[in-house]
Amino acid sequence: MNYPQVTILIPIRNVAKYIGACLDALMSQTYPADKYEVWLLDNHSDDGTLEIAKKYSANRVKVIQIGAHSPPIKYNKVLPQITSEIIGFVDGDANVDRDWLRLVVEALEDPKVAGASGLILTENKGNLMARIIGYELQDRYERMPKEITRVATMHVVYKKAVLEEIGGFNESLKTGYDGEVGYRIKRAGYKIINILEAKVWHNHRATLWGFFKQQYEYGKFAIIRYLKIPKMMKGDEVTSFWMISQPLFYLAALIFLLMHLIFKTSIWLIFAPLIILLASYIYSAVRISLKYRDITAMFLIVIYIIRVWGWSLGATMAIPSLFKSKK
Repeated sequence: MNYPQVTILIPIRNVAKYIGACLDALMSQTYPADKYEVWLLDNHSDDGTLEIAKKYSANRVKVIQIGAHSPPIKYNKVLPQITSEIIGFVDGDANVDRDWLRLVVEALEDPKVAGASGLILTENKGNLMARIIGYELQDRYERMPKEITRVATMHVVYKKAVLEEIGGFNESLKTGYDGEVGYRIKRAGYKIINILEAKVWHNHRATLWGFFKQQYEYGKFAIIRYLKIPKMMKGDEVTSFWMISQPLFYLAALIFLLMHLIFKTSIWLIFAPLIILLASYIYSAVRISLKYRDITAMFLIVIYIIRVWGWSLGATMAIPSLFKSKK
């Protein structure tokens, strides 16, 4: 294969704990060394991140001070400066397999394939929260088909020409922009490929509070995504319709509670949607516990509850701003 030039973008802010391992992995790729470079899109890190990055300057690593912008704004700002045919996206706390870049770029030989990604594994498995979150995410990615609708930018490559064709990333989205851009790529007639052999180890949230805040942000911007692309509400290979619909079960329980207080309807109606959710959580947790042979995966029941409450609260808090923007 005549390997094309690749520019890998990494948005960073105070990731001194992770950036060394991330860059070591990227500098050790089996992809031809003269065919790729790494751009660190920094938001004025002050924890030693830049000092670590400077050690790699001779190895095709470039630091760009780009300010306090969301990742999609950062990406769109540097997109015109990139001369490479392929653009890669990696998180600053991720550690890619040494064959990652070669595998994902080779998938782009097909003119109809615009992007490629792979399997997400857990780097910080020693932490209970991170390990459990990782099991659930890994399980979803392992069950995805070859052709997918979208993928997270924690590790993915896209053809620059296709990103330009669809207008780049949606700057109104702080989270979920990677999913939204995937839908526009597919709508333009291109494919995104899932390659399980292309692996990345990611550092997941290590506390319940950190996980809740992350899911809250997802919920806040989900409403904007669904208004722009209603088709996203049907779900996809990463986030199924069942996952998206779960906040409605809590809403149903609330409605049944009000009906019980006002019209004295059966109290069991209140608990019915909650029992359905709990049963699904238990089934999923048991299945994943058996799959990965780790009883601690039963803690996923708590993770599922926190996730749906984070989504619900975030979406609820976003609704008033949507009405203001329409005035």
